[in-house]
Amino acid sequence: MKHYTPLAAQQDLELILAAVHRLQETVVITPTDGDDAKAAVIMPKSEWEALTQLAFLEQPLPPHLAPTPRRFERTDMDRMEWG
Repeated sequence: MKHYTPLAAQQDLELILAAVHRLQETVVITPTDGDDAKAAVIMPKSEWEALTQLAFLEQPLPPHLAPTPRRFERTDMDRMEWG
């Protein structure tokens, strides 16, 4: 993963885009103050789509789709007909 300052990224934008497209590289553009929380990331679209799909799969289920607790605790196994 390559890191650039905003000025260097602006100057080398064509090179960065070529590296992302052809070499499937991820590039991080970190602000001049070094605050990673405000950094930008340039990555191949296929990688972005895979990450968004993974994030979607890791979301909790909505309450109406969540599994309900099983009710075997109240079932009297001696009174059940077994066919």
